[in-house]
Amino acid sequence: MATAAEPRPLADLEQDALARVEAEFARRARSAKPWTPAEYLDHIEQVHIRYNHRRHWLRTHQQVTT
Repeated sequence: MATAAEPRPLADLEQDALARVEAEFARRARSAKPWTPAEYLDHIEQVHIRYNHRRHWLRTHQQVTT
């Protein structure tokens, strides 16, 4: 029987998202329309913003368990 896996830490998920951006940047570098450095940095910034919003939401919506 499968057991429920514990959720991964948000920092790990953020690192995975950054790795996906890096992989896409490398893939696009070999294509006809590569990302500019500014586009790459914009994508990285979007990942950080998304996870910072998530962290803020989690802090403001913590469940009190007693």
